[in-house]
Amino acid sequence: MSENLTLLAVAAAVLAVLGLHLVMSRKGPVWLGALVPCLWIVVVVVRAVQDRPDLRSSLVSAAGLIMLLWMWSGGRQARKKSEADRSPASTHPTRQTS
Repeated sequence: MSENLTLLAVAAAVLAVLGLHLVMSRKGPVWLGALVPCLWIVVVVVRAVQDRPDLRSSLVSAAGLIMLLWMWSGGRQARKKSEADRSPASTHPTRQTS
């Protein structure tokens, strides 16, 4: 029972971090969305220093980083698109009256 509870807690934490990453990549400043991939890199480096990683864990680490960066890029593009759709009048030059 304890193993199932631990697995459930880890899965909930991973989903929470991914959800937070999605929100941060679509809202707020650019660096906020980069926070989770940077933390991922720190965790991978710390694990690599503590024990020698095998090929499988290295591939999973690289795939995780690529996924996080892809989500971040997609969030930034979605934000730019929604800002462009929201204010089409601001892209056209306005006429100045004197």
